[in-house]
Amino acid sequence: MMTFLMTPIISCLLLIDPTVKQLDNYLHCKIVKHQVEAVQIWQPLIEEHFHQEDVIKALRIIYCESRGKENAVGSNKDGTKDKGLWQFNDNTWAWLKPKLKFTGNRFDPILSTKIARWLIYNDGWYHWNSSKHCWGK
Repeated sequence: MMTFLMTPIISCLLLIDPTVKQLDNYLHCKIVKHQVEAVQIWQPLIEEHFHQEDVIKALRIIYCESRGKENAVGSNKDGTKDKGLWQFNDNTWAWLKPKLKFTGNRFDPILSTKIARWLIYNDGWYHWNSSKHCWGK
């Protein structure tokens, strides 16, 4: 069994007698830290496929979309499903499959992360705007 010792990538400090802004920043940092730590199992995968400056954002999206569950399924009002770590929608997956010529399914964390990377670096982060209230600050 292989064990990874993760170095914390977020540390939150609070000064004695903080200002309101410092307190707000500290509380926000604690939220981000919680999100990232909750999905830290995926940190090596994300670090392998994303630019260093995007690792925390990518991990937060995974937290906000699926809580890090690779088998997560979400149902939408229009009858479509969102699946996997990144919660790729049926329509988005169907659009990308012939475009990128890949095989496999959305529950594969490596494949879905590679597809997320392509989508983000070629079309932007907006594909996850429905959960931006959770990861976007």
